[in-house]
Amino acid sequence: MAVKKDVSGLIVNTGVLAKLFGVTSRYVNQLAKEGVLEKRAPGRWPLEQNVNRYIEFLRSGKKDPEEQESRSIYWEEKAKHEAAKREMAELQLAKLKNQMHDATIVELVMTDMLTTFKNRLLGLPQKISPKVIGLKSISEVNDMLASEINEALAELSDYSPALFAEGGEDTGDDESNDGSILEDSESDSAAT
Repeated sequence: MAVKKDVSGLIVNTGVLAKLFGVTSRYVNQLAKEGVLEKRAPGRWPLEQNVNRYIEFLRSGKKDPEEQESRSIYWEEKAKHEAAKREMAELQLAKLKNQMHDATIVELVMTDMLTTFKNRLLGLPQKISPKVIGLKSISEVNDMLASEINEALAELSDYSPALFAEGGEDTGDDESNDGSILEDSESDSAAT
C-alpha cells in the first residue's frame, strides 16, 4: 500500500479534523461559523488549508468561546468571594473596635436598661408619696417630682460601649466574687 505524501488536495471529515486539532467536532463547526475554518461541503474539510488557518487562529491568541466564558465566570466568582471575605474582615474589625455589636447582645442590654428604667418609674409613686405629704406648696412637689424623674433618667444616660462588649454584665463584680470564693476555699483547705 502506497503512502500518500502530498496532502495539499486531501479532504477529511469533521471527526478527523477535530481529532487532529484536539478539539470536539462541535468546536470545529463553531470555528467554521466564525470563519476560522473553511468547509468544501457538509462534513468535508480541505486538510492543508484548515491546518494553516487553525495555526494562524491559535497564533492570534483567540480562545475557545466556552473556555473564555468559563474563565470569565471563574474570575467573577473569585471577585465576589474576595469581596465577601473583605466584608467579613471589616465586620470583625468593627466588632473588635467596639463599633458594632451582635443584635442579641444589643437586645439583651437594651431590655435590661429599659426594664430597670420602667421599674424605677413605676416605683416613683411609692417612693415620693410619703415625701410629698409633708410639703406645703405645689412648687416643692414639682421640684421633688423633677428631682426623682431626673435621677431615673440619669440612670438611662449611663451608656457605655463596654456594656455591649460584655453582653450587659458587669464583669468587674464577677471577677471579685470569683476571687473571694477562691480565697475562701483556699483558706478552708489550709485550715484542715
